[in-house]
Amino acid sequence: MGPLITFQNLFPGFADPLSVIWWVLLAIKLVALLDAAFRPRAVFVAADKLTKPGWVLILVTFTLGQIFQGWLSFFGLVGIVASAVYLVDARPALRAAAGRGRGGWGVRRRRGPRPL
Repeated sequence: MGPLITFQNLFPGFADPLSVIWWVLLAIKLVALLDAAFRPRAVFVAADKLTKPGWVLILVTFTLGQIFQGWLSFFGLVGIVASAVYLVDARPALRAAAGRGRGGWGVRRRRGPRPL
């Protein structure tokens, strides 16, 4: 008889709940990092947030900290906070500064120059 098909055999990286948490937190940090890396530099200045190199350096450092030290280390925990701050505070401001903020349903964008 062959080996039993279990969750651990199908998905070897998800053997226990802590490894699932590790992968989810890594995905959140990578989303924040990729979003910061692909935003134009001028949007960070227009939104009056930390500069693009600053955010990318912070997010790269703490993402690598999770990969090499784990998410329960100091760098891992601070990285969770840093990526959450970027996703909750900086990202919406950057989207609004780029003109792609939340428009809502039925809200039309004004064309042409803004009124004084």
